[in-house]
Amino acid sequence: MDISVFDTIKNIDDLPTLPSVAMEVIGLSRSAEVSINKVSECIYKDPPLATKVLRVANSAFYRRGATEVDTLHRAILMMGLNEIINITTSVSVLSILPPKGSEGETLRKAFWDHCIATGLIARHIDKKLGMRSMGREFVGGLLHDIGKIILDEYFHKEYMEAHAFSIDVDCPMYEAELEVLGTTHMEIGHFLAQKWDLPGYIADITLYHHQPGEAQYKDITALISISDLLAKAKEFSCGGDRLSFVLTDQPAWHMLKQMGYPVHMIDIERFTFEIEDIGKEVNNYISTFSEPGAEGFVHE
Repeated sequence: MDISVFDTIKNIDDLPTLPSVAMEVIGLSRSAEVSINKVSECIYKDPPLATKVLRVANSAFYRRGATEVDTLHRAILMMGLNEIINITTSVSVLSILPPKGSEGETLRKAFWDHCIATGLIARHIDKKLGMRSMGREFVGGLLHDIGKIILDEYFHKEYMEAHAFSIDVDCPMYEAELEVLGTTHMEIGHFLAQKWDLPGYIADITLYHHQPGEAQYKDITALISISDLLAKAKEFSCGGDRLSFVLTDQPAWHMLKQMGYPVHMIDIERFTFEIEDIGKEVNNYISTFSEPGAEGFVHE
């Protein structure tokens, strides 16, 4: 293309932005003096966001025990500060980038299904390996392909050409993107993560989930790389990337092994069976973002 897609996207005035409160909460998460009161007071400054966070905290996906959580302060006490910050980030991103319009809606739904499946699989693996990522693995899975939405949103025709190219020549989607658009979803996702001032591990995941050896946060990026492949193997894909693979041959698998995680203890055949119902988990998670009596993700 004559005009750089990447440069064009960098200069788009109406590029989606996170709510200011969400960005403030993310900023607080980096502070050594972060407290329950500071985080809850910050979220309450945005009543719609606070309502969504509380609803998600009370969902079957997150809820601890039978008692309803009626305040953010109590939610943080029960679930932990990190988890509430993770939920706030997830709610904010899903709210500003919901599904939309006929063909776009189908593609966007497939995108979020894949990303949610990736996050859920990462959570399963995290528990098996004792990685204790404290919810970062789910947020990382949720946001790893965020650049694809931006490419589809602003360069839909070219993005669909890349999608078709990936299938026709049987190559990874990011190679097709580079061929057709001159950039990749990883590059765009990394730019967006930096623009939103997201934590470093998320920026790393967006850029390096296909090359985890290049990442600074190698363990969680390798985890997302593996989970991404498994989500596609379970037919949760937003197009392209139909290549077969052997999990134990993947660089990310060997990286985790070298870092001392007991990947050899995972029975891959059994694990594949354990995530057979991942579709139900995806639907359950999506329902936590639905307005009562409405379809789709929560959005204003």
